[in-house]
Amino acid sequence: MKIVKKIGKWILILLGAIVMLILVVLLIIRINSYGEEEPFLDEKGDVLPNSIAMHEDMTINGVPQRITIRGKDKNNPVLLIVHGGPGAPILPVIYKLAGVDLEDLFTVCYWDQRGSGLAYNDSIPDSSITLNHIVDDGLQLSEHLTKTFKKDKIYIEGLSWGTAVAAYMVQKQPELYYAYIGSGLMANQSLSEELSYDFAMSEAEKYNDTLSITQLKQIGRPPYVENSKNSVTEAFEIERQIVMKYAPIKLETDFNFIKSMFLDNGLTFSEKFTDMLNSPESYYPAAMILQPTAIDMNLMRDIPEFKVPVYILQGDNDHFTETSVAKTYFDSIVAPSKKWFLFENGTHGVQIEYPEKYRSIYINEILKK
Repeated sequence: MKIVKKIGKWILILLGAIVMLILVVLLIIRINSYGEEEPFLDEKGDVLPNSIAMHEDMTINGVPQRITIRGKDKNNPVLLIVHGGPGAPILPVIYKLAGVDLEDLFTVCYWDQRGSGLAYNDSIPDSSITLNHIVDDGLQLSEHLTKTFKKDKIYIEGLSWGTAVAAYMVQKQPELYYAYIGSGLMANQSLSEELSYDFAMSEAEKYNDTLSITQLKQIGRPPYVENSKNSVTEAFEIERQIVMKYAPIKLETDFNFIKSMFLDNGLTFSEKFTDMLNSPESYYPAAMILQPTAIDMNLMRDIPEFKVPVYILQGDNDHFTETSVAKTYFDSIVAPSKKWFLFENGTHGVQIEYPEKYRSIYINEILKK
C-alpha cells in the first residue's frame, strides 16, 4: 500500500512538473507574440531605412482579408504571392525559415485570400467564397500594390491552386504584370486527379498497403461522386493523404524550426494556435467550399495564351498537380516567352525542397529578363 502511495505521489509530482513546463513554454511564446512583423535590421541593429515589414487586415471588395508585406528595399520590384490550397496560405515566417523568402530581391506581398488562414471571418457568406471573387480580389490588390509602391507593374507567383487564380488574374488584366510564375501548375486538374489516383494505387499495391488499397477502392477512381460514405472533398483528402505517404513534401521541421516559428513576433499568441484550436471545416471554409472548383480547374481550356512571360517550376515527382499534365499545358501555351524548370526528385513544394535553385531562377532568369 505504501509503495502504491509513493508511486501515486511521484506521478503527481511528474504531472505537476509537466504542467509547469507547458505553462513556462506558453509564457515564453506569449512574450514573443507582439503581432508586429520582425523588422529588417542593419549590422548595428537599426531598422534599414527603406525597408518595410508590416501586415494589415484590409477590406478588399467589401470582404476582410490579410496581407503581409516584407522587403529590405521598397525600391525593389513587387512580387505578389498567391497561395495554394484552396484555403491554405503559408505563413511568411515559413518562407524565411525554409530559406526561400525573396525579401532581399523584392517587396513581397503575402496574401491570405478571403475565407483562408488569418483572413478567416465568420461574417463572410459562404456564397461569396468563389474563384471569380478571389480573382477580382487579387486584381484589386495588385492595383493597390502598384499605386502604393509607385510601380508600373508587379510580378505574380502562384502556388498550386494559386497558379490558377494567378493565371485568371493575368488573363483579365495583363497590363498589371511583368511576368507569371507558376509552381505546382494546376493545368487540368480533373485529368491530373485521375493520374494521381493511379499513382497512389500503384504505390499502395507495390508495398502491399492493404489499408490504402481499401480506402482507394472505397472512394473509386476520379471523377469522385457523392456517396453514403464520402463527399467529393472527403474522397479528395483521402487520396491526398495516401499520395503524401509515397511522395511527401520534403520540409525539415526540427526543434529549432518549430521554436523559431513560435517565437516569431509577426503573429499574436492566439494566431499562432489557430490551426490547433479550430477544425478545417469551421476555420477554413474556403478549403471546403472551393475543393470541387479546384478539381474541375482546366487552364488548358480556359487560358491557351498569356500576354506576359511565363515561368513554370515543377517537381518531377509531383502527384498533386501531375507533372506530365503540367508539361503538356506548358508546351501548348502561347506567350511572349516561356521557360520550364524541372526539379529532379521534387514534389509539390519545390521552392521549399530546393531553395537555392528556386532563388537562382529568380536572380538569373526572371529578374534578368
